[in-house]
Amino acid sequence: MAGGGLGGAPALRDGDLLGPDNWQAARGLLPDEILEHYRLGEYRNRFVDVRRADLRPITLPPDLAQASRANRDRYALDERGSIVELATGKRPSRIFGFPFPDIEVNDPQAGIKVMWNNLYLSYYRGDSRFLTDVVMLGQRGVERQIRTDVMMRMYDGSPESAERANPDDLLMQTIARVVAPADLQGTNTLTWRYRAGDRPDALWSYVPGLRRPRQVNPLNRSDGFLGSDVSLDDGPFFDGKPESFEFRLLGRQEMLVLVDPFGVTNDVDIVPAPGGGWRTVWKDVPRLGAEERGWKGVPWAPVSAVLGLRPVWVVEAVPRDRNYLYGRIVMRIDAETYRGAWSSKYDRAGTLMVSYQVSSGVWDSLDGGKSWIPSGGIAIQTAENHMYKRATAMLFPPRDPRNPADYRIPSDPDDFAMDVLVRAGK
Repeated sequence: MAGGGLGGAPALRDGDLLGPDNWQAARGLLPDEILEHYRLGEYRNRFVDVRRADLRPITLPPDLAQASRANRDRYALDERGSIVELATGKRPSRIFGFPFPDIEVNDPQAGIKVMWNNLYLSYYRGDSRFLTDVVMLGQRGVERQIRTDVMMRMYDGSPESAERANPDDLLMQTIARVVAPADLQGTNTLTWRYRAGDRPDALWSYVPGLRRPRQVNPLNRSDGFLGSDVSLDDGPFFDGKPESFEFRLLGRQEMLVLVDPFGVTNDVDIVPAPGGGWRTVWKDVPRLGAEERGWKGVPWAPVSAVLGLRPVWVVEAVPRDRNYLYGRIVMRIDAETYRGAWSSKYDRAGTLMVSYQVSSGVWDSLDGGKSWIPSGGIAIQTAENHMYKRATAMLFPPRDPRNPADYRIPSDPDDFAMDVLVRAGK
C-alpha cells in the first residue's frame, strides 16, 4: 500500500490504476505538474508495490554499495563545491562509489552531496554507447524525430577507469553523432568534462555546412538540443557541473516514481555486445501515448511504466550564471540508489517551464557479479515544456539486437578527439 491517502483520500493499493478517479491518493506523492496529468486523465499508470517479495528489489550493485560504505568520512567539499580528501584537502585522483554515503538533513552542504552521489552513479555505468531517438511531440503526436549515436568514456567512478591514463585530468568524454534525418546527418558534438572545479567543459560541434569544427560556449548546455526541449545538462537526469550551481536540500520524503516493470519482474533481454560489454535489447512495446492505439491522454504520457513508492531527496539547484536558461531547478532523487526521478525547472519569476521525467530500475550481472549494468525493458527520459504544451522524449529503438544500448564496452581515447568530428561528419 502506498503512503498516500492525504486529505482523506483512499490510499493506492498494489495494482491500482492511477487516473482521474483516484488521483487524490497521490496528492503529495508527485510533483504538482505531474499529478495534474493524472487528475485530467492525461497520464494513467498502474501502481506496483515494489517491495513485494516476488519482485526484484530496487537496490545497488554489491561492489558499488561496498565501495560507498568504504567512503564514509573520506571526502569533503572545498569552497567551490569540488570534492577533496578530508585528510589532505587535496582533490583525489580517483573516486569509486558514492563519495558521500551518509547524508544528514541538517548539513548545509547536503544538497550538493546528494548531487555528487547522483553523478557518480552515472559514472559507475562505465563506457557506453546508445542509439537514441530524440522524439519531439506536440498535442497531436510526433512532430519530428532525430536519431543520434552517443558514446561515452569515463575517467572516474567506473571499475574500468581505475588504471586508465588521464593526462588531461578528465571526468568523462562524450561524442554525439546525428545519423538521421538527412538534413541533420553529420552534425556532431564532442564534450570533455574536466575534474577541476574551476575549469569549464570543453565543447565542440561540427556542422556539415561549415565543414569544420568550432568550439561552443559551454554555458549553452541549458539550451535545447537541436531545437528540442532536452538540454545537454539533462543527460541521464542531471549532467551539469556541480560547481556551477548552488544547491540546497529541501527535505526527504516518500514519492511515487516511474519504474520499468520489466526490470523488476526479470523479463529482460541482455546479450553480449560486439567487441565486449553487454547490450540491452529493449522491449517492442508502446512507451509513449503516441505509440498506443486509442490513447486519449497527452502523446508523451509514459504508458508502459508503472509507479512505485520510493524515498527521495528533494534538492534545489540555482545556477551561478545569470545567463543560464533556468533560474531554479527542483530535483527528486532516490535516497537509497541516487537515481533521478523528477526535475522541475522554473524561470527567474518562478514560472514552471520544463519538467524532466526519468524512470528507475534494477541492476543485472551476467558474468557472476564481476560487472553490473542497468537492467530493463524500457527507459523513460522525457522533457515536457509546460509553456508550449509539448515534450521531447529520449527513446531507444526497440527489439533489434543490432541497435547499441551497450554498457562496459571497451573504448579508445582517439575516438574522442576533435578530428573525429570532421571524419564522422563527412
